[in-house]
Amino acid sequence: MKHACIALALAALASVPGLPAQELQPITPPSPRTAALGGYHAAAADGFDAIFENPAGFANPEQELSVARLTVNLAGPVFGIASIATSGGADLVSALPSLLDPQGRLYFSTDIAGPVAFGYVGKGLGFSLFNRTLVTIDAVSLLVATMEVNEELLLTGGYAHRFELGNGHSVDLGIQAKGFARTGVAASGTVEDLMFALMDPTLLDSGLPFKTVTGLGVDLGLRWTSPFGLGLGLVARDAYSPAIINLYSSFADFRSGPAGAKIGGPEAALIHPDMSLGLVYRLPFDFLDAMGATVTVMADYRDILDLFSIIPRNAALNASAGVEVVLLDILSLRAGIRDALPSAGFGIDLSAFSFSLAMYGRELGLDPGSRPVYNLLVSLDFSY
Repeated sequence: MKHACIALALAALASVPGLPAQELQPITPPSPRTAALGGYHAAAADGFDAIFENPAGFANPEQELSVARLTVNLAGPVFGIASIATSGGADLVSALPSLLDPQGRLYFSTDIAGPVAFGYVGKGLGFSLFNRTLVTIDAVSLLVATMEVNEELLLTGGYAHRFELGNGHSVDLGIQAKGFARTGVAASGTVEDLMFALMDPTLLDSGLPFKTVTGLGVDLGLRWTSPFGLGLGLVARDAYSPAIINLYSSFADFRSGPAGAKIGGPEAALIHPDMSLGLVYRLPFDFLDAMGATVTVMADYRDILDLFSIIPRNAALNASAGVEVVLLDILSLRAGIRDALPSAGFGIDLSAFSFSLAMYGRELGLDPGSRPVYNLLVSLDFSY
């Protein structure tokens, strides 16, 4: 019966027609492990990260329970902006040029996930509840910039089944449903105006239009594993994730009465589907076991459907790879490449909690090196 339900779900999703709707970014809380490894990997879906990597990973017999997580991801010239903020913004105008890249652009974001990060993965099941706060300023010059401040909530639940093929080979098939909500404000103007607005809570509350996004979605995943450490994964993240957008005059008016504050919507939207193919290889050498070490190598090609876009990214940007070395189940050393930019990090498991740090690059443009942005990510994770 379970196999029939999964097959019916796959067939139903394949037959859904496309909608003429605007595309949205997925709700994906930052993860220091995956950031250091060059992003999510379809075949290496182990532990709690399987919720975002591949729901087929729920079939693993190992179990992991997440109680809470606090993750902070900073992108752009964060130290320069912090210096301006601590000075009260008095020298904002004179300091702004020092924050721009060689082309006169500025990108800055603060992405905070948690402390809500509750969930469970293992023995065929996976579910989670996440919250996330994201602030972004994107400027093509000092005079033309946009700002977004969003709060997000994500609820997921899924099932996976393992088919034993004999001789140590197996195939996992997984499906995951999700519900999500995003609320926030957006503005455009000069960089100076937007940074002052960001430091003015009254303007964010009552001076800007307030937008809500609610929707449902589904992820589909397939993974093959072998007895000699090699695995293959195929995943369709947000295979079909429609949403509804509504616009209100301000957050203060929305609190007073949503019906009277509404100025736009409902409008159809769709999260861009991400179909990715990946390989994983866990080195099976005896001398590594003797040292209490495991080494895993991963490689993926992400967002295959982007190749058929009207204006696709450079194909090299969607390739990613990573390597992770775990020593005595305590220290994890990680490195990778994504968007043709390097990444690295480490994690320390202290039983009661784990601490992780990652530094990685992200390409905002369509070609390698056209607009790179570097990120710093730190996390405290309470999972067992």
